[in-house]
Amino acid sequence: MKKYFLYAVSGVSVGELFGLVFSLFFSYFYNLKDYVPSAPTFTDHFSRMLNAVLVSVILWGMMGLVFSFGALIFNIEDWSILKRTIINFIIYYCGFTPLAILAGWFPLNLINWLVFTGIFVMIYLIMWFINFYAVKQDLKKINRRLRQ
Repeated sequence: MKKYFLYAVSGVSVGELFGLVFSLFFSYFYNLKDYVPSAPTFTDHFSRMLNAVLVSVILWGMMGLVFSFGALIFNIEDWSILKRTIINFIIYYCGFTPLAILAGWFPLNLINWLVFTGIFVMIYLIMWFINFYAVKQDLKKINRRLRQ
C-alpha cells in the first residue's frame, strides 16, 4: 500500500511540475503580459484566473497519476512485452486524452483529435524505443559481466 501511495505522490508531483513548466513556457513563448495556465478557451470558463490555475493544477496532478500508475503495467511479468505495451498505451491514451481536453489543450473536434492522436502516438513510440534501447543496453552490460 505504501508503494502505491508513493507512486501517487510522485505521479501528482511530476504531473504538476510538467504542467507548470509547460504553462510558463507557453506564457513566455506567446509573449503574454501575465501568466496563464492554459489556452484562453480554458481560462475563459473561469471568473477568476486563480480558479483556472487551481483547476489546472488538479488536472496536471491527475495526468501525473495516469502516467505513474500506467507505468505499473510493465511490472506484470506474466504478460508479454507486446501485451504490456498495448495495455500501457490504452491506459495512457484513454486516461490522458480526456484530461487534455478538459485542460483546454485542444478543442474537441475531429481534426484536432486526429492531430492530437498522431502526436501522442509518435511521442509514445519515440519514448518506447528509447526505453527499449536503454533496456537492451543494460542487458548487454549484464551479459558481459556474466561472461567475465
